Amino acid sequence: MRIGFCFNVLHDDSGTKMELDFDAPETIDGIAKTLEELGHKVISIEADEDIFEKLKNVNVDLVFNIAEGLYGDARESWVPMACEILKIPYTHSTPTTLALCLDKKLCKLAVAGLGVLVPAENKFPAIIKPVGEGSSMGIFNDNIVENIAKSKMQVAKMRKMGIDVELMVEEYIDGREFTVGILAGEVLPIIEQKFDMLPKNMHKIAGYEMKWKYEVGLKNVYDAVECPAKINAKLKKQIEDICKKIYVGLGIRDCARIDLRMNEKDEIYFLEINPLPGLIPDEKILSYFPLSARRAGYSYKEVLQKILSRSVKLAVDKDGRRVYKI
Repeated sequence: MRIGFCFNVLHDDSGTKMELDFDAPETIDGIAKTLEELGHKVISIEADEDIFEKLKNVNVDLVFNIAEGLYGDARESWVPMACEILKIPYTHSTPTTLALCLDKKLCKLAVAGLGVLVPAENKFPAIIKPVGEGSSMGIFNDNIVENIAKSKMQVAKMRKMGIDVELMVEEYIDGREFTVGILAGEVLPIIEQKFDMLPKNMHKIAGYEMKWKYEVGLKNVYDAVECPAKINAKLKKQIEDICKKIYVGLGIRDCARIDLRMNEKDEIYFLEINPLPGLIPDEKILSYFPLSARRAGYSYKEVLQKILSRSVKLAVDKDGRRVYKI
């Protein structure tokens, strides 16, 4: 096949606004190389403001999409929306699903409607989160607040730091944290987030400081996680069932990564979902989704092949629209 590979590349992380959601050039090259090793012709396409024209003027059989988009609350929908208009098959989820999952407040409402526990709004102790950001951007240790007065103080502090996006204040669930990858409908080995590297005065959250200061400083980055998580069979099945319900209920396609927390009562809460999980090929770098796939016995090439295999099972209806075969 001729595959249009759509991405956003990390150009420069030394400025005041780091494109933390974007992929490093090495990751982009690694994915393209793997797709070529699978026997495909790869046409690399950076997803900027001209993405529609770029896709319109290129002849491809399918788009392999990992693009985060540049701005806007539906930025992750840029590529799939263009593909829908141009009737080009594509990997990963639909524009509607990607936009919903990026908005943490709306996504929580949808997941609650599926019967899954979610943190309550404005219940203390609470955590302050940007509504539509990833990679723990804007989530700091001081974002855990005990009351309204302290939440207002922290929000003001964040505004002075230049964080001008919409924020939400939700119940802080203290306890064990799990992240769960799903590949083509299969729940991969569950990962438990470890917080041993954090100073004792810090809250046990996978926030900005942990991911970009303490975790990267470990001699072995895999000390930050346990995969598969050391849990009993009952809890394992409970987590898997919850994740399957979310995956199907939100209309996820191909793959996703779901973050959960379990409190002292063993109640499991949904935190958020990433329908465009990182696909870093370098095993020296901690990338949750590829790690859990490896623990399931899949090579990196097999992961990409499974994503492709799901996406090429398309048909064209009588009106010329591309639809998935169920």
